[in-house]
Amino acid sequence: MDSHYRLRQRLAALIDAAGFNRSQAAHAVGCTPSRLGDYLAGRTIPSALVLLELEDAAGQAENRTWMRAADVIDAVASYSESDPMWAMRMLLQGRDQSLALSTPARRAIWATGSPRRPLTGPWKTLAHTVLRESARDGRPIPKWLAAPMPLREPWAPLPVKPGRHLDENLARLGIEINERELVTA
Repeated sequence: MDSHYRLRQRLAALIDAAGFNRSQAAHAVGCTPSRLGDYLAGRTIPSALVLLELEDAAGQAENRTWMRAADVIDAVASYSESDPMWAMRMLLQGRDQSLALSTPARRAIWATGSPRRPLTGPWKTLAHTVLRESARDGRPIPKWLAAPMPLREPWAPLPVKPGRHLDENLARLGIEINERELVTA
């Protein structure tokens, strides 16, 4: 078995270990998906740095202590009916953790996986909007994290406090929530 073949196999194994698709893996190592495709096909030999970055990303994925987008959706789905305040807390914690991810590898890991629990209705619109906004800086967005559609009727996940401003972006989608409810310490 030649070393180029082993290198390609190792790259593919690390991508799988991190749970990346090709776009996410490319983001994690700072190259384009087509360049990563060249590495995996053997048309171009990557630098050792690419291999080291993928090894690091796979380790971070295995040992992470923060929520991926899929984990946030699962948490919100678990509590949206029984404890809306806790569901909102999980959503905001997931958003804040996403914004704090400081490396391309961690940002790519955030987009891996799929939710195990379905989230529907207004909670889906709210969660998808909040999570997509936290990924506006060019980081990968999971394919399942669809752009939200406006609600048919206004909805408030928490009691609205009169006299306080509503979040304008969410209000355009039919979600009534005070701006202050979206601010965390």
